Amino acid sequence: AASYDALFGSVTRHAMEPLLDATDVRAASCGLEVCCGPGYGAGAALARGARAVGVDFAPAMVRAARALYPSAEFQQGDAEALGFDTSTFDAVICAFGVNHLQNPDLGISEAHRVLRPGGKYAFTMWCLPGKSKFHQLVLESIRSHGALEVALPDAPPPFRFSEPEACIAALLRAGFVNPRVDEVALSFRPKNGTQVLDLAYSAVRMEMILTLQTADSRERIHRAIVEGAERFRGGGGIEVPMPAVLACGEKPT
Repeated sequence: AASYDALFGSVTRHAMEPLLDATDVRAASCGLEVCCGPGYGAGAALARGARAVGVDFAPAMVRAARALYPSAEFQQGDAEALGFDTSTFDAVICAFGVNHLQNPDLGISEAHRVLRPGGKYAFTMWCLPGKSKFHQLVLESIRSHGALEVALPDAPPPFRFSEPEACIAALLRAGFVNPRVDEVALSFRPKNGTQVLDLAYSAVRMEMILTLQTADSRERIHRAIVEGAERFRGGGGIEVPMPAVLACGEKPT
């Protein structure tokens, strides 16, 4: 949890206000953060005066969230089988978690189920490599100096929800209306190129790909990532763009 907070958390926490804006979270709202990690979304909802609940599959994340935001309610749970009654929440958000689910469509349907009529759901996912310069740098470094095609556990396509059309289709299938997709400008501001490499290792699927390289390839990939990060150095230091797709929909009244 500490590693997440220091790395991906330094980027993802800036997506929380856009998610709460998209779902109209305000004082007296009852909001749920799915795949809550350290609870940044629930914490931001609390700051608006909302009642906040968070769910994560990992016990360590639930403990970290409880320590950070003791006024919110956190529990271990499955995003594809939420332990809440139908029509419980005014808003449901999921920051960079849908793409980690075994069955993302089931997770989106569960968000629809636990929402009250008229409630809103929003999730974020990284933009495609190319727009997301971090993902482009890491994947190009692996492609140039190692192998992207390694034996990984079965999982949905990693950038499925980077495509606005796929987001809208999934929301409509789950029963949401008025779907829309926006882009959120996010950036990673590391102290040095080594932290860009550290960020790659804190992403589960990237870490698996890197670990499965030969030792020689892995060393060259590491060097390419660290050196490549310098391309993003400006007057204020290194800033690597990591924009996100934000998709939202409404449960019919």
